[in-house]
Amino acid sequence: MNPRRQLDILTPVVRLRERRVEVARLEAVAARDALATAEAALAVRDRAIAAHDAALARLDAWFAEGLSGSAAMVETALARREMVVEARARDLDLREQESVAVHKAREDLDAALRVLVRAQGRFEAMSDQRDRARSALLARRDERQQQEIEELPARRATR
Repeated sequence: MNPRRQLDILTPVVRLRERRVEVARLEAVAARDALATAEAALAVRDRAIAAHDAALARLDAWFAEGLSGSAAMVETALARREMVVEARARDLDLREQESVAVHKAREDLDAALRVLVRAQGRFEAMSDQRDRARSALLARRDERQQQEIEELPARRATR
């Protein structure tokens, strides 16, 4: 295949590969943002669990001091402790779900980065082929011009 035809074929292919790289880049950015969002949600859940642990520790410390106060106060503290335990259990369940979401987001990011690297490699390969075809075309053109320059004195002599 001559360089001109090769260049005509490769130019739109390179543009297509370039668009695919851009799409892959955008998908990687979206995956990175999704991972950041999932990690932030997990961090919020961890802080909530830590707050529950602190509340339980305060209530347990109060109970350990000897249960000073009225029966109603002790009853309220026990109800409060039960409520905190239930909230902590719910948050632990939700944390597990968020942990799974973070893991999936990491996998999605890894997959998006692999797609990006593959698209970038294909773009560079096609771009290199196009550049070689362009160089061959320019070399042919230079060769043709050089030949015309060399033949110019011979043409003038025959006139």
